[in-house]
Amino acid sequence: MSKQKSGRVISSVLKTLELVEHVRKMKKATVTELADRAGLSPGAVHTHLSTLKRAGYIVQEGTEYRLGPQFLASGEHVRNYSELYQASKEQIDELAETSGECAHLIIEHDCKLFALYERFGDKAVGVELHGRKRAEPLDHLHCTAAGKAILAHLPKERVRDVLENGELPENTSETITAPQKLAEELEQVRQRGYAVADEEQVQGIRAVGAPVMPADDDVEGAVAISGPTSRLQGERFEEELTKMVMEAANICEVNLQTADFKQEYI
Repeated sequence: MSKQKSGRVISSVLKTLELVEHVRKMKKATVTELADRAGLSPGAVHTHLSTLKRAGYIVQEGTEYRLGPQFLASGEHVRNYSELYQASKEQIDELAETSGECAHLIIEHDCKLFALYERFGDKAVGVELHGRKRAEPLDHLHCTAAGKAILAHLPKERVRDVLENGELPENTSETITAPQKLAEELEQVRQRGYAVADEEQVQGIRAVGAPVMPADDDVEGAVAISGPTSRLQGERFEEELTKMVMEAANICEVNLQTADFKQEYI
C-alpha cells in the first residue's frame, strides 16, 4: 500500500525515528538489541540514543532504554490542539455516559488508525484492550466500524489502493478479507451513513461508527461505540446506538464549522 511521500529526506532523522519505534514496540531495549533490529552498528545506535536522551525523549535505566516523558507532552499537544478533538470531546463523553459502553473518536493518518479520544461508560468492557490499542496504532482500516466509516469516504484513489494493494489480515473468522466484498461493504456504508463491525477485530465485540465530514466530502475522523455482542444486538444495536452515533457525528460536523467550540490550551 502506498504511503504519503514528500520531497527529499534526511536519512539520519529517519533512522532516529526508526529507533524510537523499535523502543516503543519493545518497551525496553539495549543498544545491542536495537543495533540488531535496525541494522546499525552499536556505536551509531548509542549516538542516536544519547541525542534523544539529552532531549528527554529517551530514558536510560542501566543498560536498557525506554521512551521518555517528553512524549507525554507531545501527545497531549497533538490531541488538545486538534480541532476535531475540541469539537467532539463533549459528544464522546455524552455517548459513553448515555450508552454505558465504550465511545471512541478515531482519526486516520497514513493508513493507520489512532484513538484521538476515548471515554468508557459504566458498563464498558475491554478497557485494558483499548489501552493496548492506543499504544499500537492499527495499520489497517477494514475490520473496525470507525475504520470502515473513514475508508468509505477517503478519496477514490486511496480506497482503490487499499482494495488492490493493501493487506486485509484476518483477525477473526468474521473479518472481511476479500477486496470485492469489502468494496460492497464500503458502498453500503456510503449509502446508509454508518459502518458496523460484527466481531471483525475482536471476537465477542460489536461496534457502530459514523464518519465526521464537516464539508466538501473530506472525512476528518469517525465517532464509534463498541461493546459486547450480548448487549449490542437487536433493536438497541441496529437502531438506538446507530442513531446516537450518527447524531453525535453530525453535531461534531456542525461544531467544526463554527468558532464557538474553540478553546485555548496551555
